[in-house]
Amino acid sequence: MADQDIQGNPWRARAFSMLRLVFVVAVLAAVVYTVVKEWSEVRDTLASLAWQSLALSLIMVLVGLGAQTLAWRAALTDLGQRVPTRTAAQVYLLGLLAKYLPGSLWSFVLQMELGRRANITRARAFLAGIVSLALSTTAALVVGALALPVLFRAGGWITVLLLILAPISLVCAHPAVLTWLTQRFLRLTRRPPLDHPLRWRGVGAVVGWSALAWVCFGVHLWLLADAAAAPGLSGLVRCTGAFALALTAGIFAFLSPSGLGVREGIITAALLPYVQPGAALGIALASRVIFTVGDLVAAGLAALAGWRSTGRLLAGSATRQAAPTAVPAPVAAEVPAGE
Repeated sequence: MADQDIQGNPWRARAFSMLRLVFVVAVLAAVVYTVVKEWSEVRDTLASLAWQSLALSLIMVLVGLGAQTLAWRAALTDLGQRVPTRTAAQVYLLGLLAKYLPGSLWSFVLQMELGRRANITRARAFLAGIVSLALSTTAALVVGALALPVLFRAGGWITVLLLILAPISLVCAHPAVLTWLTQRFLRLTRRPPLDHPLRWRGVGAVVGWSALAWVCFGVHLWLLADAAAAPGLSGLVRCTGAFALALTAGIFAFLSPSGLGVREGIITAALLPYVQPGAALGIALASRVIFTVGDLVAAGLAALAGWRSTGRLLAGSATRQAAPTAVPAPVAAEVPAGE
């Protein structure tokens, strides 16, 4: 609704666009200034990373993105629309690339459009993204507790915020509460309601796959930090918690493309007990580069896995639904055995 109000008022649209532009420029300037200031240590850190660590780190990113895809598919299934894993990967991973634009909602918009061309109603594609994000955030807050000892020294407000948000997110993750919130959203947007409440099995699947993704992403960061500072098992635990919080905070920093600056700040703070600020920043920047490569590789693999169907998705020539029903029969019929 807010987006419609902004689009309906050209002055508001221009002001919002200018605000986002100023914010992005400010974040980029801050990142560039910090990199230049600490460049000697950043350069040494990047040069010290072995290719084996970089390769393994990239593999863990890909595995984590695969787990996130399965979490999105599980949410979509619980909402009443089943699709093959390959289709879910194409819609989710290709849509995920839009996060590099300023504004966190662009990924949802692209996933809705790609989903519509794959016979997934826009409402269900959007809801799958919202539900999976909410439950992924719940998993991230729980996993993020692993990094509290370090983050408390970096900034007590992070600890307080985590202790407040974690119980709230756990309550909202209860299927009854999540169903009520979803039905309210559908009523406000004048969409057909769910034909059944969300179930423990679906919620558990989304949380489980999301938790696995956070662990993989934490190992990704630890492989880089271990190569530079050998933080050991305690470092692995704290890297996992810190990365879960960093990536989640970056998602909600909606004005910044892919959480630029926010993610690096939390990762750097978590690594300071082990390395100097410049080295910590170098690891955070290396992590972002590897993650960007991982996003591109994962989207490319998803596209190549079914290049014909991907072409139809991107060209918009796939069969479209006549009405946004809750559980379209064509989609259920297309699911092959074993999916």
